[in-house]
Amino acid sequence: MEKRITIKIDRIVEETNDIKTFTFKHTLGAKPGQFIMLTDFEGGEKPFSISNCTKEEFSVTVKRIGEFTTRLFQKCEGDYVSIRGAYGSSFFVSKNKVLLVGGGYAVPTFYFFAKVLLEAGADVTLINGARTKIEHVFADRFIELDIKVLNVTDDGSFGEKGTAVDIAQKIISKDKFDFLYASGPELMMKALQNVIKDIDYEFLFERYMKCAIGICGNCTMDPIGLRLCVEGPVLPKKKVELLTEFGKYHRDASGKRHEF
Repeated sequence: MEKRITIKIDRIVEETNDIKTFTFKHTLGAKPGQFIMLTDFEGGEKPFSISNCTKEEFSVTVKRIGEFTTRLFQKCEGDYVSIRGAYGSSFFVSKNKVLLVGGGYAVPTFYFFAKVLLEAGADVTLINGARTKIEHVFADRFIELDIKVLNVTDDGSFGEKGTAVDIAQKIISKDKFDFLYASGPELMMKALQNVIKDIDYEFLFERYMKCAIGICGNCTMDPIGLRLCVEGPVLPKKKVELLTEFGKYHRDASGKRHEF
């Protein structure tokens, strides 16, 4: 297990009423797609994807969902938490024409990744999707990057009306991309899988994780026993296509199956 580090919250940015970005002054050395495990010393430990990482600092962007994240939202700049990581697989860095398809609070990881892609010389198009304008995140940050951004909301309150999958299908039919990446709700990615034809891809999965080092088996996926915390959370096309549970069910803390 990686050494645990007690670390001070350097900055907190309120993205929406239920989404905040926490930044820490620490050389993490993470790659796009990886995650950390974080505890607030009050009980429990949760995985969080990395939304930005430089030599001097890193950030995680968190949605308030349950008891743990509600406590985290009560933290202030200068308060301490404890982390370990970074863990997991990372995105393949293409140097060609790529499409990023993001949905909801899973989009911020693409901010970190888009910067790495640009450094590699890639031509980047991003679809930034959310249900409504008030749930849309990182639109201002992506403007600062030299990428093409298509903002979209289900209700049309910000950007184009429709889902991220709708827009992806539309632009794929008109343009050619060498590689596709997706980060968002699992049902979004399942729907996306059905419209991207023969484009090679990688998907970033989010599942319940306990240990992050492949011991507990809580995040294994059927039928191949893939450990998402080790072989994932970024999975290539050839592995995604083997997963019979993809888009059908997930597991709770006890390992019990729950249909989507």
